[in-house]
Amino acid sequence: MGRDHAFGNVAIVALGDEPAVLNVLEAWFIDEWPGWYGPDGRGEARQDLEQCLQPAARLPRCLVALDTDGRPLGTVSLRDTSPGSDLYPGAWLTALLVHRDFRKAGIGGDLIAAAERQAEQLGFPEILTATATARSLVLKRDWLLVETLQPESGPLGLYRKVLAADCPPA
Repeated sequence: MGRDHAFGNVAIVALGDEPAVLNVLEAWFIDEWPGWYGPDGRGEARQDLEQCLQPAARLPRCLVALDTDGRPLGTVSLRDTSPGSDLYPGAWLTALLVHRDFRKAGIGGDLIAAAERQAEQLGFPEILTATATARSLVLKRDWLLVETLQPESGPLGLYRKVLAADCPPA
């Protein structure tokens, strides 16, 4: 699947189809979320990304936006854990990240759309996300605010989008 952008035709592929970009994504995660993935954080960027390479696993999944030269532009993951997943089990859109050099060009929206399609293909009736920064992106794609979580790090909007019209939200 591709769409034309200022950077040429952008393709969105599974990380497993382009594992060579794993090192770049790992560096981006550490740079973007140093409190979680940095030296003093509890997260392990490489481990989180490598979990997406397990072909038999339903989740997690990682998608990567690539330009025509195979250069990564952004990424998004589907996981079953996220802030709020204890309240609402299911498929969670997480780790949405467009490199700062490629933002404001529609790539984030394309990644969200691809994650929605992937969740629906996996049989999930809905998709959820908890975000403090991507509110406008999910609202443009018809996600609805379910509630606002109040973790120590600051308020997070919890959003849901029903994917299959014949399945009620879980």
